[in-house]
Amino acid sequence: MARKSIIPQLSARQKTLLGEIVKRRDSPQHLVRRVQMILLAAEGQNNKQIVAHVELCQGTIRTWRTRWNQHQEKIDAIEAEGNEKALKEFITEVVLADDPYNGQRGKYTPEQITHLYAISCEPPQDSGRPISHWSCRELGEEMVKRGIVDHIPKSTVWDFLKSGRSTMVSVKGSQGGRLDELQRKRPGRISKAK
Repeated sequence: MARKSIIPQLSARQKTLLGEIVKRRDSPQHLVRRVQMILLAAEGQNNKQIVAHVELCQGTIRTWRTRWNQHQEKIDAIEAEGNEKALKEFITEVVLADDPYNGQRGKYTPEQITHLYAISCEPPQDSGRPISHWSCRELGEEMVKRGIVDHIPKSTVWDFLKSGRSTMVSVKGSQGGRLDELQRKRPGRISKAK
């Protein structure tokens, strides 16, 4: 059974303030989309209906609805004080702002990245893997197995492969087919060396 989403209860002032954020030319687009999600949710639209308007996944919509609902009491309290500037700042800089990143991003040496590209050009069977194409997870595991890194997330492997930071990747045989497939799924993200 599907969960029923809580409908944000917006005051007239909150709706006006959110509408102003959407209409301003200098509002960042990520903020505009988040505001649109809240306004649509306040109209009673469910997450599926909101997806059609903002073109984001339901999980993202659920995240921002939940965030708004968690801060609703504080929003109402700030509004009751009558300080519009504080209300706008709280909504834009706390409620609808990105979470601060608490960790340090992994740092990889050029040598480690070069090893990643080199492994991606090898047939996986040469490394004793019963697969025909490398996946990002498999590439990361192979780098750990060879002692090149202690840990590398598959998302980081993907970032390095798609970034076009290197034209060292030569594409031959079955690997060319895999990269062609990735290129179709994410056009403009993977460059092949010629």
